[in-house]
Amino acid sequence: MIQVMTTAETVTAIIAAYGAVVSTIAVARQLIRERVSLKMTVGLNMETHGDPRHDGTTLIILKVVNKGRRPVTITHTGAWCLYPTQPFVCMDTQPELAHEIKEGEYIMTFLSQSDVDVATINFWQAIDSTGRAYKLRQASWLKHWRSERQRKQAHRASIDTAN
Repeated sequence: MIQVMTTAETVTAIIAAYGAVVSTIAVARQLIRERVSLKMTVGLNMETHGDPRHDGTTLIILKVVNKGRRPVTITHTGAWCLYPTQPFVCMDTQPELAHEIKEGEYIMTFLSQSDVDVATINFWQAIDSTGRAYKLRQASWLKHWRSERQRKQAHRASIDTAN
């Protein structure tokens, strides 16, 4: 026997479906907003004036901004270089690391441009207290791919010679 829904039951089903869709969207939106979200920018050829530590020096400035609502503690900033150049950690930061940045706050890292060959940078990196790495790519994907391939081949060769 086929049962037919009354008008009241149909309206109730439509309202229930609407409520389920709206609440699912609200929960998904809340989850996305609560994630850690960092934005990294790099300024090359920056000159400072009036700062005795960097006066007259051409700098690279790495800025890490917390775009999300959740605070995050940054413990390290630095760069991974294309193979065979070694990665490095930046020590001149303002404020000093480890530092918690809340929504809208930022950390700036200063590097003397004469000490860094920008053409060898694969990506810039900031690491938080949980070990999660946030990256800003500098090199093209092709240079990155070649570098990683060479790094893996060198690693395999070092393992083979150790055995």
